[in-house]
Amino acid sequence: MKSSGHDTLAYRLAEILIKLNQEESFSLEELAVEFGVSERTIYRDMNRLAGIAEPLGDGRYQLAPTYRGRLKPKDLATFAKLTGVDQLFPNSTPRFLVALLETLSQGSILVRGHHYELLKPHDLQFQQLEDAVRQHKCCTFTYADKRRTVAPYRLVNNKGIWYLAASENGQLKSYALSRIVNLNVNDETFAPRQDIHRQIDDDDDVWFTQEKTEVLLSVAPQAAYYFQRRKLLPQQTTVKSLENGGLIVSSHIGHANQILPSIRYWIPHVKILEPVWLKEAMDGELREYLK
Repeated sequence: MKSSGHDTLAYRLAEILIKLNQEESFSLEELAVEFGVSERTIYRDMNRLAGIAEPLGDGRYQLAPTYRGRLKPKDLATFAKLTGVDQLFPNSTPRFLVALLETLSQGSILVRGHHYELLKPHDLQFQQLEDAVRQHKCCTFTYADKRRTVAPYRLVNNKGIWYLAASENGQLKSYALSRIVNLNVNDETFAPRQDIHRQIDDDDDVWFTQEKTEVLLSVAPQAAYYFQRRKLLPQQTTVKSLENGGLIVSSHIGHANQILPSIRYWIPHVKILEPVWLKEAMDGELREYLK
């Protein structure tokens, strides 16, 4: 590994953490040889991990007892999924930890994520809703000038904005946390429904509806690459690749506003083929705009 281009601080720290978590012990000399750096460099690395790595009497290091058995490989995968980057890197091995540390140390990887909503004004409310979700307690709050009582199922971050996924009168809906006011967590509890949990898991947006409408669109060759590179539309699939390099893609939506903003962004390279009512709605918007 001496000649590796990954001899960065982030790489070394990640590899040392993985070794420690696998209950390996090692000396400064062994690590210096493995990473092709001086023992003094490794000594500084171990100082950065003070409290996590503890020195033994023979000059070797091992994981401090406090942390033994705490971090499993599956925990890294869970953390990746929780932060929404489980598919960002080529694989979900402990290299993910390397990637995170590389990002923090401004190494070979830079990740520009979403610009997240500032939650500071809603910290207490967030905690109250999280407790309500865990304890299956009903909540009452004012939303869009209406007092509502809901069964809270999940806190969902979608494109940097936090929402509460909750059932109101048996129907799953989403509520932007920043618009929830006068929150009260009730003593009344509810029995969570597995079909609602599945619906939250299966939808890749926060427009929760049982009835989905399929939308077919034509994508011009100039934009096809971007739609092949990643999904830009809800539940997007490629129906057909055209001879001219264009695409026919399918999307499934629960509300017109779930897809219309994306179509507006890609005009004139994306056109609605079906359903007719959605095409006419888009055409009407364009005519009104051009007046």
